[in-house]
Formats: sequence, structure tokens, C-alpha cells
Amino acid sequence: MWRTTVNYYLTRTGHGSTLSSLVHGWVLARRKGSDAWRYWEEALLSDVADIQGGTTGEGIHLGAMAGTLDLVERVVAGLEAGPDGLRIDPVPLREVPRCSFTFCYRGHRDIRVQFLPGRLGIRVPHSRLNPLCPCV
Repeated sequence: MWRTTVNYYLTRTGHGSTLSSLVHGWVLARRKGSDAWRYWEEALLSDVADIQGGTTGEGIHLGAMAGTLDLVERVVAGLEAGPDGLRIDPVPLREVPRCSFTFCYRGHRDIRVQFLPGRLGIRVPHSRLNPLCPCV
């Protein structure tokens, strides 16, 4: 049902908003990796390349830019912070370039996530706080 619904709307959606590409990237990430990444790049480039012809001078589209970061953190890396811990369920997209980011979670600072071809690495620096336990 999911595939039928997505395919139906993909052929009928107009991409007049920079958020449209972002939403499509989110929806497609778990099923069609290369298509998801293409939409993600479109959303990211909307401001960087000023694809709407002059609106970037007025300021970036915060929703689109924040959404592109969120897509990498929560969809591609699969990070989900919940009351019972930190869940990690990455989507292995070969289109993801080598990159890394850091974040804080429950007082632990500088937790580092690194993407390498076909691999995802996570480093949690030593802390005096209670250990972080990934949820299964």
C-alpha cells in the first residue's frame, strides 16, 4: 500500500515549494535511496544555488535548511532520542558522502557520528555521567 500511495503522489506533485523536495526525500529514504538523496540535494541547493531566482538575498528558508540537517540525522543516521535511550537505525545510502557531525544527548557532549562508504561510526567521549546504552 505504501509503494502504491507514494508512486501515485510522486507523479502528481508539483514542486513549487522548497519544502516539497525535503518531504519527498523523507518519504523515499527507507525505500528508494538514490531518489531520496536527489530530493535532499534539491532541498539543500534551493538556497545555496538560489534556484528560485533571487529569494536567497532575502534570507535562507529556515524550514528547508533545518529539514535537510534533520533528514541526515534522523533518517540517514537513524538517530531517535527517546525516554528509554538513543535508538540508531541507519539507512545505508551509498549516495551519502563521507561526512560527520556531533551532537549532545542527556548531558553527553561531542557524540560523533561519522559516515564512511558502507559504514556508520559512533564515538561517545569518556564522561563522568552514566553510560549511554543504545536501545535495540
